[in-house]
Amino acid sequence: QDELDELRAEMEEMRDSYLEEDVYQLQELRRELDRANKNCRILQYRLRKAEQKSLKVAQTGQVDGELIRSLEQDLKVAKDVSVRLHHELENVEEKRVKAEDENEVLRQQIIEVEVSKQTLQNELDKLKESSLKRRGSREIHKEKKAFTQEDSADLKCQLQFAKEEASLMRKKMAKLGKEKDELEQELQKYKSIYGDVDSPLPTGEAGGPPSTREAELKLRLKLVEEEANILGRKIVELEVENRGIKAEMEDMRCQYEKECLSRDHISSIPTSPYGDSVESATELRRHLQFVEEEAELLRRSISEVEDHNKQLTNELSKFKFEPGQEPGWLEDTASKCGGPLQEELKSARLQINELSGKVMKLQYENRVLMSNVQRYDLASHLGLRTSSPRDSDADSDAGKKESDSEEGRPPQPKREGPIGGESDSEEVYEKTSGFGSGKPSEVSELCSAELLRVKEDTESLISIRREAERLERTVERLITDTDSLIYDAKVHVASSPSTEQDFRSGEVERGDERREPELLDTVNSRMKAFRKELQTFLEKVDHIGEGLKEQMEDLSPLPHLTESSMFAFFFPLFLFFAFQMFQPIILLILILVLFSSLSYATVFKLVFLFTLFFVL
Repeated sequence: QDELDELRAEMEEMRDSYLEEDVYQLQELRRELDRANKNCRILQYRLRKAEQKSLKVAQTGQVDGELIRSLEQDLKVAKDVSVRLHHELENVEEKRVKAEDENEVLRQQIIEVEVSKQTLQNELDKLKESSLKRRGSREIHKEKKAFTQEDSADLKCQLQFAKEEASLMRKKMAKLGKEKDELEQELQKYKSIYGDVDSPLPTGEAGGPPSTREAELKLRLKLVEEEANILGRKIVELEVENRGIKAEMEDMRCQYEKECLSRDHISSIPTSPYGDSVESATELRRHLQFVEEEAELLRRSISEVEDHNKQLTNELSKFKFEPGQEPGWLEDTASKCGGPLQEELKSARLQINELSGKVMKLQYENRVLMSNVQRYDLASHLGLRTSSPRDSDADSDAGKKESDSEEGRPPQPKREGPIGGESDSEEVYEKTSGFGSGKPSEVSELCSAELLRVKEDTESLISIRREAERLERTVERLITDTDSLIYDAKVHVASSPSTEQDFRSGEVERGDERREPELLDTVNSRMKAFRKELQTFLEKVDHIGEGLKEQMEDLSPLPHLTESSMFAFFFPLFLFFAFQMFQPIILLILILVLFSSLSYATVFKLVFLFTLFFVL
């Protein structure tokens, strides 16, 4: 019963499948009937039109001259194209026949070369066996034997590789022959479809509109051009291969002649048992060199042909797409013009970044140099203070000023003179004032100390002037660079394209580009202001240097000023002008440089005066 049920189920499935197939067939037949009905209606409509036209022509006796002229022109164009295509096909067939003849000749030569190679190889094997037998009798030259065997093994491997390459080339030749056969079949199909030049056009082509015929002719032209290009490439490849094979044949003939001559020479002249192996190795190496050179030549020729084909394809694509490039010409030119300007802006930005980095480096170097100068001055002054009596004078002056300004200040360490308010001796008064002294040795020491201090001050001013001049040069370079960048940016903004599409697409980029000259203008103005400040600072430094020179001239004949009195005279004026002209950071650097040439007590007093000056 189970088997019967299974059989019934299978029968039902088969029945359902047959029914489904019948349903599908019926649907397809109905669709075909609908299509046939539509085609019949279209043909009936065309027949009615043709009948109406024939009736009109029969009644009026007039024919559409324009249609006849267009048809005649189309026929002329088609005939010209067909003639040209037939000429090209004949040329291609002639070239193909020549290439086939050359290929057959070359195949025969290859077969002959293979036979000669086999004979030569057999002879080489015999010579190697004889040389090995001779070598076996002698055990002295075992090292040379091993070396020659390794060389022969390597050469055998290289010969095998060369044979494999030759087999690959033969396979390529066979593939090219197959492709040629396929192309011949395609040409025969083309002839069978389109016919000869003198054959009339088919009825379907003559009756259609001129636009469809032109499209068909263009398609045919493209197909024929592509086929001609393919055939030309293959012909070039075959010519290259023929040249390589001819070169191989010549090399093999030369080698065969050399081997024959060497054999005759060996048979006539007795040689050592190791001479044959060396000569065979050299011959094999020469053969390998020839094969490698031929392979390189083939590769070069193939690469050249590929490059030429790429150039031709690029030119064809350009000629094909020439009419479609006219509407987008303006956009291309705008993008091409905007590209170099954007590159110039990028380079300008990079230059600005580099210049800012250079400025930061110069500022850092300036700070390092100033700190080094301060350290050097402090070390030199500390070395001089041990032998000079400047500390006592400075401390006495500091004590007097502190007693006048503040009575509650704590006493300074290492103070030797009396504090203000006490009884001052005549000697101390004479020392501080500088007008006469009872001891000429003390006066001379004071004058020498003052001269040394003034010289150190002048040296520090000279170093400051050098650094300021260096900064001024860098600032001038930066100003010139920013001026050039501003000019380039303005030119770019003025010459930027003003179309609507560009305005919508690159609005943000233009805003950034228009902001760049403004930022550069601000940077340039600030740099110019800084340059003016540097110039005024240099003028003030020159003025102070002149004052120091006058002071040195006054000190050389009659030293009547001390350290504290001179600074009490010059320092407030210097602070006043510096505070008006410079920023606080530069002012602080200058104060530190000037303080480096003083003692600790005078520095403390001057800091106190500086704070009072700012508070008041």
